[in-house]
Amino acid sequence: MNENSVRAIWEAELDRLELDVLRAERLLKGLNTLSAEPWTPPSIPHSIPGDLVERAQALLDRQQQTTAELGRALTSAQKQIAYGDRVTDAVGLGPAGPVYLDIDA
Repeated sequence: MNENSVRAIWEAELDRLELDVLRAERLLKGLNTLSAEPWTPPSIPHSIPGDLVERAQALLDRQQQTTAELGRALTSAQKQIAYGDRVTDAVGLGPAGPVYLDIDA
């Protein structure tokens, strides 16, 4: 396998990982996103080219930041759900049926 092929494979893998991070970032912003497929490193006998290491590190940093933000968002959502449950328990009544609020109108 020549150097150009190895480079192309690693660039494609980094592109795919970046799309996964973009999906998670869009999810955090409340935008629609598509599901991501699990990633497995390419099975080639060559490591990532040296000039792509900086891009891979930047992508890893974004992944870690997004993971932390998703964790905080999940914790916040769980607290809101727990608060809503406590209010419902205290009042003794929940909504009679589904309630929708059109925030775009």
